[in-house]
Amino acid sequence: MNRRATAGLLSCILTGAATACEADSPPPSGPSVRDSAGIRIVEYETAPEPASPFTFSSPPLYRYGAGLEDYAFQSIWRGVLLSDGSAAVADAFNREIVLLESDGTFRGLLAGPGDGPGDIDMVGGLLPAGGDTLLLEDFGHARLTLFVGGAAVREVDTRFLNRSLRVEGLNAEGQALMTSGSYRRGFREPWLQGHMVRFDMDAGVLDTVAAYDWVPSSPEDGPRNPFMPGGVVTVSRGRFVYLRDDTPEIVWRNSNGTIHQIVRWHRAPAYPDEEDWRAFTTSLRIRLRTVNPQIQSEAEFEEMVARVFADYELVPDEPLPLVSQLFGDREGRVWLGHWTADAALNGVTLYSILADDGRWLGEVQLPERVRILDVAGGRALGVFRDELGVESVVLYELLSAESEDDA
Repeated sequence: MNRRATAGLLSCILTGAATACEADSPPPSGPSVRDSAGIRIVEYETAPEPASPFTFSSPPLYRYGAGLEDYAFQSIWRGVLLSDGSAAVADAFNREIVLLESDGTFRGLLAGPGDGPGDIDMVGGLLPAGGDTLLLEDFGHARLTLFVGGAAVREVDTRFLNRSLRVEGLNAEGQALMTSGSYRRGFREPWLQGHMVRFDMDAGVLDTVAAYDWVPSSPEDGPRNPFMPGGVVTVSRGRFVYLRDDTPEIVWRNSNGTIHQIVRWHRAPAYPDEEDWRAFTTSLRIRLRTVNPQIQSEAEFEEMVARVFADYELVPDEPLPLVSQLFGDREGRVWLGHWTADAALNGVTLYSILADDGRWLGEVQLPERVRILDVAGGRALGVFRDELGVESVVLYELLSAESEDDA
């Protein structure tokens, strides 16, 4: 595991400075909060101090997919918890949506591959829409499908939309909140602009509400920095949440694009070294092996590896990104996944959690080999990947120091 993922203290990770962890360093101060023209501004003078660390229950409440009679997951892509505690899980390779009861037993298939109504091709997003209602984003069929009570009741054609848009969440009016999702190298601007978009599925109206710095420029030809920062957007409680991960600032925007809240803190930049490069290339080699099973010849595989590696180079004087992942849970909290060079393979192992009012709540260390899919109602749905690469669904209770003290 990368050394930055095991540091354990938020002050060390966010500042990237060894002195932040020394015993004689001054304690971090709390935030200052002010209103600026109706925008809530939360500022930390130093790295925020975790006040209430979170933990996952051990063992998990259930694990499904490892038993001989269980559904055989091939590649778990998305998963959400429903209001009754059940779960819907999308398997990308099988092109199926699996439903699990609240106790982890198999309920059935919600949808499978095909071209008919309710069938799926390539799942992009899987979003809870209240009660037993799910909104499924299907890239392959260029449509959104609404499932209610296990049945497909409506389809929305998205072929007229920009195919790079991705659904991140829903607002209180049931409109889809979308962001930019794909690009081509070679643009000349310092940063390619992404867009926050509100889509009224009833009226068929698409409204671009805000732009943001999304992807920094890189050479169209030749090697590029594998640790480049970028702009990341999630949706939490019906609002867009944005972070440009070379800047310690998070911006909450209402679904109409107006700024609701800004959180700022201070950090000293951390820079990549040979350990980061080794972690990146090792994970990339493993991923190339996994996604290219047809290549049996070692010589052919090594030729491909050399070709892919030639597209990257270590740039030691450019700072590392702040986060590997950003997502919002159903409680309105925002989860910042601490950056690691091998996150693409091993996932995020340490998160900082912010309340919807910008307060730093604490950290949570994920159980080994677990990737989080959804958090709702004090529970966390995830994917466990064993030593052989077999995936199963796990459900945990998310505990905090306060909840343990109350118990």
